[in-house]
Amino acid sequence: IGGERVRFSANYGYKSPGFDSNDLGFQRRADERTMNHWLQWRDQTPGKYVRQYMVNLNQWAGWNFGGDRLFGGGNVNMHWTLQNNWRTGFGLNANAGGVRDRSTRGGPVVMTNRNLSLWHYIDFDDRRTVFPGYNGYIERDGQGTFRFNANPRLTWRPSRAVRLETGLRFNRNDDDAQWVENVEDAHGTPHYVFGRLEQRTVAMTLRANYTMSPTLSFQSYAEPFVSAGRYQRFRELTSGRAAAYADRFQPYAYAGDADFNFRSFRTTNVLRWEFRPGSALFAVWQQGRQEDGDQGDFRFGRDFGGLFSSPSRNVFLVKFSYWFNY
Repeated sequence: IGGERVRFSANYGYKSPGFDSNDLGFQRRADERTMNHWLQWRDQTPGKYVRQYMVNLNQWAGWNFGGDRLFGGGNVNMHWTLQNNWRTGFGLNANAGGVRDRSTRGGPVVMTNRNLSLWHYIDFDDRRTVFPGYNGYIERDGQGTFRFNANPRLTWRPSRAVRLETGLRFNRNDDDAQWVENVEDAHGTPHYVFGRLEQRTVAMTLRANYTMSPTLSFQSYAEPFVSAGRYQRFRELTSGRAAAYADRFQPYAYAGDADFNFRSFRTTNVLRWEFRPGSALFAVWQQGRQEDGDQGDFRFGRDFGGLFSSPSRNVFLVKFSYWFNY
């Protein structure tokens, strides 16, 4: 990673099916062999318009110990820092189809479709008093699945001691084959139910940092969050390994209601006092509000309007640290 122009790395992972480290921490899954490679070309010599830029090439793939390819793909991304201190970049991902061996929660595997995705960002000059930024993402598989993320944000520094940030996150997730439930009929035959999910998520992030003195500071974070999802076109999995997407499912008369509407508000406020070098006292207040509903459609006024009437849970914490210097 020390090359002036070219840098690269190769990584390989191996987790046997019986490996379990959850007593030590969180393990997402075992039964996996992975590999990824990265190659970068960079130029840090300032030019007329650009201070530096870089190009990255990535490749990745993974298999389970049964020989199924879980994922595979590649990526090319480019980044620039301009002379006016703006930073921008984009990346294009191409993912091959693979096997999802966990989707049916213990049932048969199901193939995934190839997809293309594009992510991009721009950050304006952070030396200014007010500066915006934006990052986004778009994905499509050509079989009805479409995802879109947009995240604009704004930072204001009215003084050296104060920094205020706000951002909006909008997410559209149209998944044409989202697992819903495993049900059994009167004869005990299992049916693995999938449906088309149309989900909308909107969240705001609010941050405030205030340094009152070199030893006393205050930080605040708040996030109102709403996510609503509606299901339609229910189908059951009949041939999960079929090469053609249309052959993997057949219509199913699902009698349940899987629609959801989740609302939450989280805030954390921290007062830090360093009463002597290396020793500090923290006072923390956290509040969480959460409520579930069954309205699958997203309505801004209804969902955000009822957010602060949801039941709340408040937590107060005090942390004390003292540095012994002998």
